[in-house]
Amino acid sequence: MIKDLVRPELQKLVPYVSHQIPYRIKLDANESPFELPASISKRLEDYLKNGPGLNIYPDNESTELRKTLAKYWNVDSDEIVVGTGSNQLIQLIITVFVGNGEKVVYPWPTFSMYKINTLIAGGVPVEVPLDKDRDFLFAVDEFIDTVNRERAKVVFLCNPNNPTGGMISLEDIERIVKECSNSIIVVDEAYAEFCTQSAVSFVKKYENLVVLRTFSKAYLLAGARCGYSISGPEIANEINKIRPTYNVSSLTQLIAKMVFEEQKEMQDKILYLIEQRGNLEDSLRKIKDVYIYPSFANYILIKVPEAGIISKELEKRGILIRDFSNDPILHDCIRISVGTKEQNDIFLKEFSDIINSFLRTL
Repeated sequence: MIKDLVRPELQKLVPYVSHQIPYRIKLDANESPFELPASISKRLEDYLKNGPGLNIYPDNESTELRKTLAKYWNVDSDEIVVGTGSNQLIQLIITVFVGNGEKVVYPWPTFSMYKINTLIAGGVPVEVPLDKDRDFLFAVDEFIDTVNRERAKVVFLCNPNNPTGGMISLEDIERIVKECSNSIIVVDEAYAEFCTQSAVSFVKKYENLVVLRTFSKAYLLAGARCGYSISGPEIANEINKIRPTYNVSSLTQLIAKMVFEEQKEMQDKILYLIEQRGNLEDSLRKIKDVYIYPSFANYILIKVPEAGIISKELEKRGILIRDFSNDPILHDCIRISVGTKEQNDIFLKEFSDIINSFLRTL
């Protein structure tokens, strides 16, 4: 009976699933392998002992955090909206701009929450396939044609793209923003710290552009849930109209501000992971039957025979990676988050053993 009461367009919706199982090494969710620096943990402890207390509501505007972010990005603080992860901002943007039957366009495969939130809002998701035979190449002309033909209200570009790892050039992003001026263009830069570019510099130039950033990847705070958008003040104001009251906790605001101010230490960790990504790619290239897709993020997508079986064998050995074997496009792929050298070495040892022994017997 309950199923019959659910909106028809949501009845077949598959929720985003994050498996919580015991592990030795967790390389399945693109999280940072690093814990908080001791200095920040100490400051957080002092806050819990001597701060205003958690019985008081947080600053509804995330004022101090927005000031810190605005100074770094050289924008006005009223051009920034803070949310509980960039996921919340994706949902808010779609809610603001997308009505029943209106189109949302994005490349595919990409982050699944664009589709899920579009369906929740009653919108129509439109997927523009990436070319799997050419390392999931992004075709900008086809994409622009689709956006304008479908009269898309919102466009999402995950850059670098999750899960493929590819990157769209700033030149192509600017073309999309300019030539699709009747659409809101959202550039989701959850992994941009691990490449060399950002579209934030275009925000003051184009009123239809929104850039999303997160603390969940490069800034160690996946468990704190904090992200933010940078856009013109008009879009920011519309998002703020429907942003839930007190949406970001006092602790999250404080810890995000403290982490962001430790730029030297954060940049050192980012450079370390970029180096480890290269080392991991080099090692994977030496393993027969493994194809590596180019990555500009903190993960690597690979194509391998019997991806589902390999994923299950790794799980038995306590190593979690992201298995795409049930996906119609990525069915022969797995995604590996870049960990520390020690974590990557353990993964490579177990993965090689599975390839060289178990898989050869099939």
